[in-house]
Amino acid sequence: MDKKNIIIIVVDAFRPKNLSLFGYNKETDNCIKKIAQENINFTNCFSSANSTAPSVTSILTGKNPSNHGILHQLPYTAPQEIEKVEKEKFWLPEYLQDKGYETIAVDWLGLWFKRGFGYYGEGAEQGMFSKPNSPFISSEQTMELAKSKIQKSTKPFFLFLHLWDTHFPFPNTDCSSQSNSELLEKTLNLIQDPNQREYLRKRVANRKLNTIQDMINKYDASIIDVDKQIGALRNFLEIKGLWDNTLTFILGDHGVNLTEHGIYFSPSGLFDDSLHVPFIAHLPGVEKKQITEFVQNTDIVPTILDYLNLETNETFDGKSLLPLIQGNKILRDKVFFSDGLCSKIKGVRTKTRKLIMAEDNFCNPCKGKHHEKIEEYDLINDPKETKNIFSGESELMKFLK
Repeated sequence: MDKKNIIIIVVDAFRPKNLSLFGYNKETDNCIKKIAQENINFTNCFSSANSTAPSVTSILTGKNPSNHGILHQLPYTAPQEIEKVEKEKFWLPEYLQDKGYETIAVDWLGLWFKRGFGYYGEGAEQGMFSKPNSPFISSEQTMELAKSKIQKSTKPFFLFLHLWDTHFPFPNTDCSSQSNSELLEKTLNLIQDPNQREYLRKRVANRKLNTIQDMINKYDASIIDVDKQIGALRNFLEIKGLWDNTLTFILGDHGVNLTEHGIYFSPSGLFDDSLHVPFIAHLPGVEKKQITEFVQNTDIVPTILDYLNLETNETFDGKSLLPLIQGNKILRDKVFFSDGLCSKIKGVRTKTRKLIMAEDNFCNPCKGKHHEKIEEYDLINDPKETKNIFSGESELMKFLK
């Protein structure tokens, strides 16, 4: 086995729409864009779920939520879901630890995510950082801790980083509002759905975000913060002579609706805004390429094992990306996903169509309903998913049934 280092960087609530790499009119992603242009940029990556707990579990198992067990976001995760994932035989950090890797995670989720990590935390327990008025440390602090752990490592390492600055209401990002606080009520009153209105009111309380544009501006500023720190990590790895010996994956755990579909600053619903994520891979020795075929976050584990010539008897839902990168094979013609914020909603998407089936469409966070019982969208003529064209039958129904 060629023991190269491995880094997975997960950026929370990270959507392509707000990156110049994908045509955004602001330069929020200078460093990330450079990395993408020099490595492998997957432009059609879709998360297996629209929320963190199911998605990150998919990243670390190579399996869809229905197979690894975590269907819902915390705190809506049922005890039986946690019981199932704790029995999961394959868990990437544990597997790599058994192969002689030092396993490091900078995150705060805890629970089953800690399994197999020699270090899991944010540094507060070591007195490294004083916690800001935020549930999570800044991306700058995350990277400082990560670099200190890398410097102390005496063997190949697996580093998992979860960057939270892009999670609403972006508490670690400085972005002053240019608007008057009196505009907040006017902004909220423009939201027709009372559930969405009150949900957003609670989330912006005392945040000095008075208009939708204020909120979008701060989201963009948080991406700039994250981008700067990802660039700093890359520079650090290059200076230390580690970049060309380190597999590096950068992706969103899920996307986010900013105002689309009547959903405000939340990943609720199974629209593309909640599921389409940036995904960039640095695989030493593999030439740069832009790939437009479908990939999913479940593909990371099989790709790592394939690249490093590692074996396991485990069966994954994901597939190694190497054949796709080499141009020998299209991995899939459809992607599957589930809603981790609602009780029971699932979906399937091809390049031209999307079908969403909701057995229970109640949204736990906002207490609203974002989908009808069955929705189908023509993605060629209606890429923004505004018109439900389901007519009683769909060729995609067989895949979800």
